[in-house]
Amino acid sequence: MSVYHWLVVLILLCGLFMRGQRNGNYKFILISAILLFCVLGLRDAYSIGNDSSSSYLHQFQRMEGKEWSDLGGPFDWVQDLEAQTGRDDKNAGLPYVMKLVYDLTDGDYQVFITLISFFVILANAHLVKKYSPAPLQSVLYFLGLLYFTFHFNALKQSVAMTFILYSFDAIVDRRPVKFLILLVLASIFHYPSLVFLPAYWIGNMKLGRNYIFLLSLLLALVFLFRDRIVEFMADAYYGEDSGHAVTTDTRFFMNKVIVMLVIIVAALVIRPPHPSDRVYCSLLALMGIATVLQTFAAYGNIFERLADYYFQFSIVFIPLVFENVQAKRQYLETQTLYLIRNYGPYLFCAFAIWRFLNSTMNDATIYPYHFYFQVEKPEDSLSIIQSFMR
Repeated sequence: MSVYHWLVVLILLCGLFMRGQRNGNYKFILISAILLFCVLGLRDAYSIGNDSSSSYLHQFQRMEGKEWSDLGGPFDWVQDLEAQTGRDDKNAGLPYVMKLVYDLTDGDYQVFITLISFFVILANAHLVKKYSPAPLQSVLYFLGLLYFTFHFNALKQSVAMTFILYSFDAIVDRRPVKFLILLVLASIFHYPSLVFLPAYWIGNMKLGRNYIFLLSLLLALVFLFRDRIVEFMADAYYGEDSGHAVTTDTRFFMNKVIVMLVIIVAALVIRPPHPSDRVYCSLLALMGIATVLQTFAAYGNIFERLADYYFQFSIVFIPLVFENVQAKRQYLETQTLYLIRNYGPYLFCAFAIWRFLNSTMNDATIYPYHFYFQVEKPEDSLSIIQSFMR
């Protein structure tokens, strides 16, 4: 059994034995967070993950001998890297974090990866603890929707997504200043996270004709101006002179966008939204925007990443759909609703477990897995990477 199989088994066992305890949810969230952190944060930073063990490692090692004044702006410190890759890096936050960790740890990249993993898991644990009625389901969806494995690679977006997760508190509490501060922090690390800017207004919208009109308008704009929007986003993300080719791929219609639509339809039928159900309505509104953004995925994975800023909240939204509450409106018979709420989560969780294990076993960047203490630290990882890039 791989470490990923053991992770699922241990999480299931913890969820099973703690279900009946009064404080079991909090204990389960803590234990599952520790398990997730051990796998994510204690992985061998030099071999596990694609971007994290190559380009990010290269950038981290380049901090050797640099002064704080040498970092300059987001365009200055990566001039040499841009010359090699042809890509503009407008995300100013990460080099400063790299420099700080490099100086404090004498260039220990493993500590850098561990710290980022800690904040990622902490943010997701906070979201689950505060909003999920079924933490075990949420943890399994975090695995099955592949957000856990996503954080093995995309470090800039991982940091940005943590700030976005915390910003949901500001949406629910209607604190626009706090929301904007967290969004700005997210954009410093990954500026495409500004796509989440309308979320404060959307999350506080009443689900009705205005919301349907908004979704219809977004879909119409995507259809009418899809080529221009795609080119604009590709230039903004990859750089105008990167030469990145924008391609189309309709396979996404059979994958994630279908999952999104199933979740939204199930939500509308099983638990029809009501203005008094504020958190649920806010999350449902975000799911609709995520589905619209996901349609861009036909043109490149960058647009799926934009959708994930919204769809990452599905790890608490799906358990809310199946929560046993007295709905203001009911479209199904009581017996049918009872069966769906009791057995539906088992199907979703089984699918999540299968998808997670199947994905990890077929991803050469994270399998086979190694903890950092199982391998020797490379003596000169920078020279190895530079040789590879040549």
